[in-house]
Amino acid sequence: MILAAGKGERMRPLTDVIPKALVNVAGKTLLEWAIERYSQSGMEDIVIAVGWKGNMIEDFVSESNLNSRIIHVPDYETGPLQTLLTAIETFDGDFLLSPVDAILDPSTVLGIQEHHASLGGSESMSLAVTLGAESGAPVGYSDDGLITHIGDFESIPKNVARSAMMLIAHTRIREVCKSALDNGKERVAQVLELMIKEGAPVHSYRVSQPWFDIDTLSDLLTANQHLLHRGGLGETNTVFIPLGDTIEVGDSLVLRSNITLDKGTSLHGPVLITSSSTIGKDCKLGPNVTIASNSALGDGCEVTDAVIFGESKVSSQSRVHRSVIFKSIGYNMGA
Repeated sequence: MILAAGKGERMRPLTDVIPKALVNVAGKTLLEWAIERYSQSGMEDIVIAVGWKGNMIEDFVSESNLNSRIIHVPDYETGPLQTLLTAIETFDGDFLLSPVDAILDPSTVLGIQEHHASLGGSESMSLAVTLGAESGAPVGYSDDGLITHIGDFESIPKNVARSAMMLIAHTRIREVCKSALDNGKERVAQVLELMIKEGAPVHSYRVSQPWFDIDTLSDLLTANQHLLHRGGLGETNTVFIPLGDTIEVGDSLVLRSNITLDKGTSLHGPVLITSSSTIGKDCKLGPNVTIASNSALGDGCEVTDAVIFGESKVSSQSRVHRSVIFKSIGYNMGA
């Protein structure tokens, strides 16, 4: 289950135009990254709960033939807890939940599934946590791995981690969700805190792989850099230059993916360029650059640490650094 209903207000004004689920990072939308990690983990029933600009997400899922189904949440502005409740009222059984703006390694999804299966019993819940992260909800846990606190602490627990709120639970928690909503609660973490206080076992699953909670455009650039550095992004319709590699273009090139690299351009990895994009003469791209489909850069552009969404145009001689460009409009993060 993917929560993708919120407005993503910390990414405004970009998310005034598109929902956060369709924000691009390392060549794919956040939604595609989420569906991919679930599909690679063997999950077949993938539910996306949508609200803000939900029709755009539904159209994208349909046009992209993504293996998932859409649930619209009319009152999504109540908060993510309302989104969760609306989704779990449509089926029964165990479910794995994560927000669309969490970039997680597929091995993390497999790991929490195996961990939860080893617990036995349908009353247990599992919550993915990690040490050393700066984002995500603060979580306290005991030496035996049980979650003892979530959210702000009145006193600091012995063991503290953070969580992107990926969890496995059973749909029977719907009654607790309803009660929490009636009492003014808005967040999933608040439900878990209530359940812990009532003695429900919530087990921690320690995540070893890096993960990213994409709340801001700066977070997006950080995640883009990580995914490009990790590599493995070279597909038939892309040009991908790995970290540490450089390509100098002599004569102009037109590749089968309809990517044009004009003469004098240099690519300093990691750089990812996807189909039908045109890079003008004497451009210098990289490191940490993603250019999505149908984009065009004029001559002499210099681009570093940037994500350029599809169908964007960048004027000749532009200097683009620590920026996100959507529909040719730049959102700069500064130095």
